[in-house]
Amino acid sequence: MTSRRVFALVWRVNAVLILLTAVLACAVLSFGAWQIYREATRTRHVSAVVNVAEDRIDRSRLQLGSFETIEGSSVLRAPLLIEQQYAFGSGSKETTSIQNYLFYDPASRSSHWLLPGNKGLFLSMRQVPERRDLKPDRQVVAVVYELVEADTTGDKRLTASDAKVVAVSTASGSRFTRVLTGVEEINGVTLIADARILVLYTSASTLKAAEIDAGTYKVIHDGPLQTVGPRRER
Repeated sequence: MTSRRVFALVWRVNAVLILLTAVLACAVLSFGAWQIYREATRTRHVSAVVNVAEDRIDRSRLQLGSFETIEGSSVLRAPLLIEQQYAFGSGSKETTSIQNYLFYDPASRSSHWLLPGNKGLFLSMRQVPERRDLKPDRQVVAVVYELVEADTTGDKRLTASDAKVVAVSTASGSRFTRVLTGVEEINGVTLIADARILVLYTSASTLKAAEIDAGTYKVIHDGPLQTVGPRRER
């Protein structure tokens, strides 16, 4: 009689343990499935992407960013941001990118856009010369922009994978001038002797150097770098 009671007790304990294990396994599987579903359907936030396919865009709006003082000037500058939301797989994507810049001069109470229209994508903006801690009062002679104006990859989006345009303007955003096209990547921007802006860039998988007059924004020289191969040891 005692053996039967012990056996029944052991069987009940095992049944409870099996039930608890099954419930725990179901909970873990349910949590994993919920995490996978949430990851697949969540909204992804990215930047520097402009969707140009109107039928794919669920929501799009322009928003002006905060004005900031341009170093060495009383002129203020604010980015114009485009915010888009569009379907991506079973979820969606939200993008925030810069499409233009607005300049305001408090002295003359005048304002102007950097370039007409809001159809491109600004990837970067470099002041020339760049501010350094050792020489904080150096005057900015120009600003170099890297932007995308056409979908060259055919994916219906403007991204850093598309061919880029290099443009130059004054610090206050006037005289916006496109100086280089078909650029794959900007490798460096600096001010060299004779008031020339040196832009090192890659185009057609070739490293090139372009010299731009800081006063007229005309390209004085543009060509591939003359590189020397590594020296072989004898």
